[in-house]
Amino acid sequence: METDIEEKIRSRIEAVLLNDARNGDDLRTMTIPEDPVEVDPFAEDRNLYQRIINSYRNVVGEVSGLLEETVALQTGLSRIVESIRDQSDFQRICSQIVECVLQDLGAEYCGLVVRAPEESKEEQCYVEGIREQRKFLCSHSHATLLGSPEFDSLVREIAAEGADCVTIGDVYREPRFTTVDFPSVVRSLVILPIRVRQTSIGALLLSHSLPHVFKENHTRVLKILASIIAHLRLLTEGHGSNEVEEAAGPPRSDEAENDETLSIVLLNFESSDSVRRLLADRGTLRNIRGPLSRTLGGKESILLYDDTELLVLLPGTMAAALPPRLGQLREAFDAWKAGQGEKARSIRLNLGYSTCESGEDLTRTLEAASVMMRTNQGD
Repeated sequence: METDIEEKIRSRIEAVLLNDARNGDDLRTMTIPEDPVEVDPFAEDRNLYQRIINSYRNVVGEVSGLLEETVALQTGLSRIVESIRDQSDFQRICSQIVECVLQDLGAEYCGLVVRAPEESKEEQCYVEGIREQRKFLCSHSHATLLGSPEFDSLVREIAAEGADCVTIGDVYREPRFTTVDFPSVVRSLVILPIRVRQTSIGALLLSHSLPHVFKENHTRVLKILASIIAHLRLLTEGHGSNEVEEAAGPPRSDEAENDETLSIVLLNFESSDSVRRLLADRGTLRNIRGPLSRTLGGKESILLYDDTELLVLLPGTMAAALPPRLGQLREAFDAWKAGQGEKARSIRLNLGYSTCESGEDLTRTLEAASVMMRTNQGD
């Protein structure tokens, strides 16, 4: 079809140029007594024609590219809406949104921060995901993004400035980010404040390892997504998690299992200074591991990882079955914490998780985990 259009344009332009050349030749013949030197009358005109066609090709290519990008982004937004439409637990909604953004909207890092109202007893919600060689997500409540309190503080300031969207083409050329030690997945960055009743309650962040990746098409779709998140925060405010009630034991179904799939969950813990020594004791981690292990079955296991964390291995568990399993682990941890009394009251659980398909490198997943699960505990 494009070739046919080019041929029509070519024919019409050549007809105009040919007619113009003939008219010019007739005029010269009438006014000049001697025959003119024989030259190619169309050489300059053909160059003009070629420039016109090249411009046409460039414009058509740009329009086609923008159209394809817009369709892809809108399709990604539709998949996000479809994946969360039956959910009522806000933590689970946030995790699903981050996973879909990494999958469909071209980001290599996505962070979603939603802070609880001051009068609420709910913890603030941080969900972060990274996609390099492997995709890895984590959820936590400590005020850090990519393990950096400085980055979190800057995002708070930007979100409070009032702009609908802040796009940064290259963070290394932005003076206010000089104090932040970014991993390789952060070069271009877009920050979308999430507002409820004109008050900033958090932000949606996307980044990529290349500069100037996020264009107007991206930000237009992301603004819609930020508005959806704000609306869902209002709808789900005060609703308790129902993940655990939905799954009394480890789910077992054809859709949830695959012998060539391995899901992993990495758990680490943070606390106030007064009980930090408690978490540094391996005996405490073993005590926590006990009730968590009772949520497992079959070939599933929970191991001490890197001296300060616990690694849960869930062979055969696909990504779709992970949310209720995370709910079970959270409930088991809360039960252990309640039994410890006042000394454990400030301990909080952070979860990171991913699914490895057949042939994928688990080492890559754990490398991504090391980026996502840094907690800046201090001395």
